[in-house]
Amino acid sequence: MTTGSIKMPDNLVPKPAPRAAAAAAPVPTGGTSVPAPAAASAPASMATVLGMVHSICATAQSAAFPGIKANVTVTVTDKAGADYQNNSAMALFALLKGAGLPDGIKSPRDVSERLVTQMQACDKDGIMTKLEVAGPGFINIFLSVAWLSKRVTAFVTEGVLPPPCTPLRAVVDFSSPNVAKEMHVGHLRSTIIGDCLCRVLEFCGHSVERINHIGDWGTQFGMLIRHLKNVFPDYASKPPPIADLTTFYKESKKVFDEDEAFNKLAHDEVVNLQGGDGAARFAWNQICDVSRREFEKVYSRLDVTLTERGESFYNEYIPGVVAHLEEIGLAKEDKGAKLIFPPGTKHENPLIIVKSDGGYGYDSTDMAAVWYRLLERQADWLLYVTDAGQASHFDLVFAAAVAAGWTKPDTRLDHVPFGMVCGSDGKKYKTRSGEVTKLVDLLDEAVEGAMKELNARKEEQLEKAREGGRANAANMSDAEMRNAASVLGYGAVKYADLKSNRISNYIFSFERMLDPRGNTAVYLLYAGARIASILRTAREDKGVDVDALIASGVTCNLAEPAELALGRGILRFQEVVETCLSTLLPSALCDYLYELCGLFTKFYQACKVIGDPQMGPRLLLLLALEKVLRKGYSLVGIGYLERI
Repeated sequence: MTTGSIKMPDNLVPKPAPRAAAAAAPVPTGGTSVPAPAAASAPASMATVLGMVHSICATAQSAAFPGIKANVTVTVTDKAGADYQNNSAMALFALLKGAGLPDGIKSPRDVSERLVTQMQACDKDGIMTKLEVAGPGFINIFLSVAWLSKRVTAFVTEGVLPPPCTPLRAVVDFSSPNVAKEMHVGHLRSTIIGDCLCRVLEFCGHSVERINHIGDWGTQFGMLIRHLKNVFPDYASKPPPIADLTTFYKESKKVFDEDEAFNKLAHDEVVNLQGGDGAARFAWNQICDVSRREFEKVYSRLDVTLTERGESFYNEYIPGVVAHLEEIGLAKEDKGAKLIFPPGTKHENPLIIVKSDGGYGYDSTDMAAVWYRLLERQADWLLYVTDAGQASHFDLVFAAAVAAGWTKPDTRLDHVPFGMVCGSDGKKYKTRSGEVTKLVDLLDEAVEGAMKELNARKEEQLEKAREGGRANAANMSDAEMRNAASVLGYGAVKYADLKSNRISNYIFSFERMLDPRGNTAVYLLYAGARIASILRTAREDKGVDVDALIASGVTCNLAEPAELALGRGILRFQEVVETCLSTLLPSALCDYLYELCGLFTKFYQACKVIGDPQMGPRLLLLLALEKVLRKGYSLVGIGYLERI
């Protein structure tokens, strides 16, 4: 997270130029402009298996029925032991019927039979081992086990690569706490979901700006500045001790509401601040700096990085943006206010880009921010991760940006809404005293809970050691225990949020989060530690040189059902990453990781590794699995433990 004071420009930004069909270049702006990031280059990638099968089906369809344009539908299936299913025949038959049926085609099954012939001819790499027409015309696709085995081995030799995509410039707006207020559970979802989406975008090769649009501007700062001057008159020479921001805010609000003289002075401070008065700006910076330090306590625990671009950053851009919106006829004056009713929207309330008293509000700031991000930063994709209650607001903002000509035909604008964090009663999560929970306290409590579980496990392991058993946990140092507790605790909080459908509310429960059974981060981390234990035993007890094994050219051998199921699961990774990005649902990635760990558990129960004649190929399978899990855990923002 960037820290320190925000440098304000000396002059108002010039009027921005619209992005017309002729692609007029943005007008240079003032001192706050930051150079746009260099365009991302396409990273090394691995095509999805689904994409490869779809490509074969599409080529076959064009060859079988030239001139007929119809969608090709391929889905994952487990029917009759198949891997995928081509479901295109019925729709294709309807189109053929309308155009005049070719000779030999009397039913969807006839369409499927012809498609099968062409699919076999188009499969140049031997991906498919069997094609089977089922029901009214479904084509079950069975993939070659030998091909699957080589493909899984590639995860070991080539690494875990993203699916292919066109790199874009993305700006992700998330977290966004308010200065002089503590971060609480209300900020939890935005921070965790936004960070996960950034990680996935970055992995896929997109150029990502992680923006923290903090609330650091507005009339409330007049109140805070005045209270700071009253309580700490030597604030300019001695940093004020206002670490408890919530108390400081409540105290200043109380005086503001009860003292008319203070109220007037607070309004004067707003004028001073907005006018660039040095003393007001200095006091404002001190309040912001205290908040930044408190925010960083949360971000460092969650391993989240952000670049601060608060509301104040866009303040000097607003007049130019408003002037532009008026010039193109999008902003209309109404009783002194300037409003936008974006075409195509059905919301009763418009965007108010200038209030009737001439002031600016959230609508003004957000329109300036969209303009800046699309034209100054040249972003292709904007994502705003906020609560679901702001859906209407962003619908209006996005529609206004499109109507203003600021977007390109392929620009993507996404509001990423999420539901509330709830307690066991289904209501907004609060402490027993009824106060909103501080996020730092909540995170620390998760780590403490994890440490208790680890200590209990260590006691059990010590007891086993005394009875002659193996005792991995008992051998962990205090430093290892603290690290494991942090990974487990923070991971539990993150994963519990991300595994839920973000649009829904979810119940916050430490007991559920830290359960080693079921769909939790703890379960995932235990699976990773078990894999690491097997690989460690192979190296230390059996003398296996893993590097030599990889270099030997041995491949996985997916002969047993549990091996084949695990290999298929590993190969779904790229498909799941694509799904996560297209839907913006981190839960898709979490569900996949949980299912993959379940497949590993079945493999572990069914297939011996250490000392088995198939130890080499099975170790390669576990190495591929470990690489996928490490990458997957990293994408959802949790660590990886080799020993618990």
